[in-house]
Amino acid sequence: MKKSILILIGIVIMSCNENSETIEPNVIEVTTFKYKASVNAKDFWKEDAKIQEIYTSKQPGYITRESGYSIESNEVVIVVRWETMGDAETSMKKFMGDTSVAKFVEMIDGPTMKMNRYDIK
Repeated sequence: MKKSILILIGIVIMSCNENSETIEPNVIEVTTFKYKASVNAKDFWKEDAKIQEIYTSKQPGYITRESGYSIESNEVVIVVRWETMGDAETSMKKFMGDTSVAKFVEMIDGPTMKMNRYDIK
């Protein structure tokens, strides 16, 4: 009986270890843009934090998101890691029309926006 319980515990532990593997990122999405001159920087960064919490982190295939700012170019960079290229594409298609992110989208100077996606090798 004790031997059976030990074997069962071992199987459970091994199966838990298999499921807890870290997902390796497969796609890096890099988006750069300037925010509109009329936008207050503090307001922009508050909205950026909201995007992380209410939108991006909820999307299928999401892994991580980081934002940065270049004083030299007056440009924002957002780097998102996705499980698949399809996850990245689906999220961006939904993003521009999603009402939960409308205030953030309105702050972006559209013509300055550039996005590239890279497969991780």
